[in-house]
Amino acid sequence: MKRWKSALSGLLALCLLLLAPSVYVSAEEAQEEETETEEAIPESWYYTIESNEIEGWPEGPQIEAASAIVMDMDTGTVLYSKQATEKQYPASITKIMTTLLLIENCDLDETITFTEIVYDIESGSTHLGIQPGEEMTLRDCAYGIMLASANDIANGVAEYIAGSISAFADMMNAKAEELGCVNTHFSNPHGLYSDDHYTCAYDMALIAQAAYENETFREIVGTTEYIIPETNLSGEDRSFLNHHKMLQSDSEYYQEWCTGGKTGYTSQCLNTLVTYGSKDGMNLVSVILRVNGAGKAYAESTEILEYGFENFYTKNYDNISSKATFYDIMNLTYVGTASKFLSSVWQRVPLENCSVKITLPNTASISALTYTVTEANGSTKTFFYEYNGQPVGTATGKLNTLFVPSQTKYSLGTDISSTEEVSAEGNIQFEGLDEVLNQAAGFADKGYQLISDYAENHLMIVLAGGAVLLIILAVLIIVLIFRATADARIRRRRRLEDEERKKREEEIEQMTTAEIEAELREVMEQERLRKEQEELAAAEAERAAREAEEMEWKAHETERLIEELEQERQARISAKKT
Repeated sequence: MKRWKSALSGLLALCLLLLAPSVYVSAEEAQEEETETEEAIPESWYYTIESNEIEGWPEGPQIEAASAIVMDMDTGTVLYSKQATEKQYPASITKIMTTLLLIENCDLDETITFTEIVYDIESGSTHLGIQPGEEMTLRDCAYGIMLASANDIANGVAEYIAGSISAFADMMNAKAEELGCVNTHFSNPHGLYSDDHYTCAYDMALIAQAAYENETFREIVGTTEYIIPETNLSGEDRSFLNHHKMLQSDSEYYQEWCTGGKTGYTSQCLNTLVTYGSKDGMNLVSVILRVNGAGKAYAESTEILEYGFENFYTKNYDNISSKATFYDIMNLTYVGTASKFLSSVWQRVPLENCSVKITLPNTASISALTYTVTEANGSTKTFFYEYNGQPVGTATGKLNTLFVPSQTKYSLGTDISSTEEVSAEGNIQFEGLDEVLNQAAGFADKGYQLISDYAENHLMIVLAGGAVLLIILAVLIIVLIFRATADARIRRRRRLEDEERKKREEEIEQMTTAEIEAELREVMEQERLRKEQEELAAAEAERAAREAEEMEWKAHETERLIEELEQERQARISAKKT
């Protein structure tokens, strides 16, 4: 029976294909489509992994997600980065920002009364059946948003906090800007697809990091099951599990180190996933955007987080004991000849408010770091550390009376004593620094003057050159835009064709044999009628052609007869004259 059903399904699909309108496809497009059909690996598999291009950085795994990131939440160090700043659509991981704003702006013991806004969501999207006039605590709302991904609650909370969805979206965007997001714009609190609701993996990691710093958020996001008690309009409890399966011990995706996260999915955004993990003293967050399948999202999140735990370590010292100084922990040498003016006892005194937060590859030496120093207030300094150009953390602490020039880069262990003197106040000064700066300023002035003189004396050449450059740039931009839009149209068309084909296959698979036979008969009847219509049309066209040909022959004969009569008339006239 199964074999017969498969044969009928194939025959039905063939008939539908015959009925479909023909579309012209170039040889190149046909080759691409054939390749895509045969190639199981999606194009996103080959997208650039930026972190793999850092010298000395552990090579991260290749994954199918269009964008992904792993960030150390204690230091802000990006361990893994794939298309991390590219625009993507977040789906329900948007609710991390929604919940963060709820916790920051409200007392969770307050009660909300929902309005008609709970109905302002897409049909079939996730909800908890909230009714207008229903009352619920904001704490229950937070759990409903994060664990059950309830879109109706997200709408109600947004309206409660800001007065409207658009006003709440403004709050979300302001918070994103405050956190340093680079490619994010929110237009709703739930993440249902909208063209102007987008983010990127890096920005979502920043948002997730900021949320995880909040103790209440950590408690919510790490909860595996929650019950919202009955309300004034609901006569029963609402019980639900956290949608993030890496938290559920009975799930095949369970991981002991997982401490929470948020799932997301729409047909336009595909699967998105934020996952928190803590292991061996490291606290990481991963973001997966646009991957086809929840199982793949969990598997790839696990893969990149394990990569982070296995290949990196974090130094995180706070409230340093009296047995170590800031210099000892960071392997900093005492700065040049200034140390001879300080007693050995003074040199060993621990510095106040000293903290060090750095994440490095297991194979990296701390001596390979470079750092930039800025002055916060007084003798407190902040060190911004890099490893082969990649930011890896910060350190802060008091440096006694030693002065380190602002925004100057050094390698750890560098001896700069040859250019130092110690002033009466005990701060390090640099001989000849003003002279060097003056010389540099002089060179800059001379270069500017030369350029200005040339522009004044050759104004037409400068204008013509500028015009040519602008024309070339405009042409390049037009070509790039055309190519990008053409590629986008082709991809969109193929995606729609794939979706339609899959949908049709699913419909056929769910049909019974009788339904398939009935539809097959209907298709064959339509095909018979179509052929009859074509034959009738062909016969009608042939009859019309014959009639036209006959009419043309009659006209030709009439014309010939008229000619002969005219010739005879002319002959009789000539005969009479003679």
